[in-house]
Amino acid sequence: MSSSPPTQDQDTWDSAPSYSHDEIIAAVHEFYVAIIKLPYIDPDALVLPPAEGWPGVREDELRKRGKTDEVVGLLRHLPYLRNPGGRKKWMLSPDTCEIAYCDGEMYDDIMDELQPTPPHCIWLTTHDSRDGVDLLLDTHTGSVTQWAMLGGSLMFPYDEYEQLAKEDKWMAYPTLPARDFFQLWQARWEKLVWLPVHSPAGGRATALWWYRVMPGSDDEEAILISDDEFTLDSGHGDDEDVSSSPESEEQDEDDETALSDSEVNDILQEAFGGEAQSKRVEFALAQDYEPFPPRSPVLDLRSEREKRSEKRTKIQELYQIYKDNGWPSNFDREKCKLEIEEFRQKSSLL
Repeated sequence: MSSSPPTQDQDTWDSAPSYSHDEIIAAVHEFYVAIIKLPYIDPDALVLPPAEGWPGVREDELRKRGKTDEVVGLLRHLPYLRNPGGRKKWMLSPDTCEIAYCDGEMYDDIMDELQPTPPHCIWLTTHDSRDGVDLLLDTHTGSVTQWAMLGGSLMFPYDEYEQLAKEDKWMAYPTLPARDFFQLWQARWEKLVWLPVHSPAGGRATALWWYRVMPGSDDEEAILISDDEFTLDSGHGDDEDVSSSPESEEQDEDDETALSDSEVNDILQEAFGGEAQSKRVEFALAQDYEPFPPRSPVLDLRSEREKRSEKRTKIQELYQIYKDNGWPSNFDREKCKLEIEEFRQKSSLL
């Protein structure tokens, strides 16, 4: 029997929700309350809706894109993290930024071409790079789907995925009830699987992200169910790189000159006029994406091992800063923030 997901017809789209909006709102609120404990996010960024809902939600634009009354009503009553201004946006996970609908922000309309979705579904986040993810909220089921431009973490074989209609492909990605999904991400912070560090660089990123282990791996599962003690000799051999920093020094430098989505749109509009949108979709689909840049030839294995060892040591130091400041239950946020900034300034790996 095929493991492919069922398709959804219009009758399914028009059916009544099986999940209360209050439950979704509570799950998102709990998630944001947890994340503002992290040193790189301003605790005052969390904003709650007025009783009548956010007036800044762009209802007309959402309806133009085919979204339902249900979606509009939910977005008007969700809590949000108000972004710090300029190009900066709060990162909720590596290379993944929140969309603050309360302030008139919108998901990039190219997503309607890259991954069409039903009218009752809405994007909550946007990828900041090809390695980020886009979280799709289904207002009928109260579930969150983790969509990735690179197609990672598919729930069944790729050849079956390729046979799906374009508008059904989002259903091939990991999906959980909203509360369960956000609790999983919250556990990654609480157990320090993710180790975010404030990023002062240009571009949209507000954090550099380090991993103790790769999300979704067996090592991560062991950490999430353990007492969370971490040492350098915890089973990882010298040849295994147990950390990852998608926002490397090189990427920080690239971010200074990287074009924002709006700047790209302006350039394409000037060059192609009315064909700008179709050209952007064409360019996005034509790119030969690779999840990681090609590795340069390793000329000195000993040097590479030394670099990995140094990186693991830095991960241990960063982890210890969090723990020494009482993370997560007795956390001295401001002291930790200062120590992490000192760590960032002296570290050659950040």
